[in-house]
Amino acid sequence: MSFIPGIPVPIGGIEKALGKLWEESGESKTRASLINLAIYNEKPGSLERNTETIRGIAGEHAMRAILIEADPKAEGSSAEAWITMHCYLRGAKGGSVCSEQICFQLAGMAARSLQSVVFSHLDSDLPLVLWWQADFHPPIDGKLWRWVDRLLFDSRHWKNPKEQFGLIRQIAGLAEARTVLCDLNWARSLPVRQALAAIFDIPGNLSELLLLRKLELDYAHGSRTTALLLVGWLADRLGWSLSNPSANPEFRDALGNIVSVELKETEGASISRMNLVSENAEFHLLRESGSDLYVTTAQGTSIAPTSRMVRAPREETREILLAELSRGGRHPLYTKAVKAVEALWA
Repeated sequence: MSFIPGIPVPIGGIEKALGKLWEESGESKTRASLINLAIYNEKPGSLERNTETIRGIAGEHAMRAILIEADPKAEGSSAEAWITMHCYLRGAKGGSVCSEQICFQLAGMAARSLQSVVFSHLDSDLPLVLWWQADFHPPIDGKLWRWVDRLLFDSRHWKNPKEQFGLIRQIAGLAEARTVLCDLNWARSLPVRQALAAIFDIPGNLSELLLLRKLELDYAHGSRTTALLLVGWLADRLGWSLSNPSANPEFRDALGNIVSVELKETEGASISRMNLVSENAEFHLLRESGSDLYVTTAQGTSIAPTSRMVRAPREETREILLAELSRGGRHPLYTKAVKAVEALWA
């Protein structure tokens, strides 16, 4: 490969090589680490792309980064490793703070022994965040997941979400696992959920939530799972049950009334428009192409027309990743949202 991800080192001599690297770097560089961030990918070229990602966030979130590019289907067994560091100035007094990075390129049997590669090179006593950038493969091996504190993944890229959500449930259900599930696709929908919830902060609007009859939602190409997670969130929060699992599904609310959902793929942001129609009012959320604002409106028979603008953060993975790394705790509404629409994961 043309990209060289650092200094090549023998697999068995990584820690010794890191020690030597620090000795040679002088006293002006300080090692810092808050977490172990391991990134697993099965696509060629991922080491270069993920090195750029780490370079972009290490200045704001110090870590030991472990990047793995694996080909578990390859015959035989091979393993190569490289080390490097990402350093950033730490203020007017000079010097810099540095994060370590270890890269692995694994094939065959070495790729299938992932846990021994990752766990033997963790910065001890620090939490392990594993960003899984590939499909999950059955059977689920509890030996790997019991060590993972936070599991990052992005359901937007799944070609078979039904199978993948099923495997995620298996991981979360492992008796020995302590893993917190962090779907970047769910995190991506947070600004939309916040903007939508803000519409109903007004007391006169709130009662209409229980009278919703129709939901229209526009999503970008490749963002259908994002749209379904939003539908699942609304369904769970409002007590809807799925009655017609079709491309444009129908739900029953708590009183048995039909709530129809119309999903449309279009150009623009991952979620560019939502329209909620109740018995007495209509609520609208819109993000124009290229805009960094959500515009929300509300009007009804007893609701005076109102409009509000809410900042829409950039949908770049770097921003979402930094937000997720800075956030503690679990995502209890996520699993409920997934379950509310599980019959729609085709």
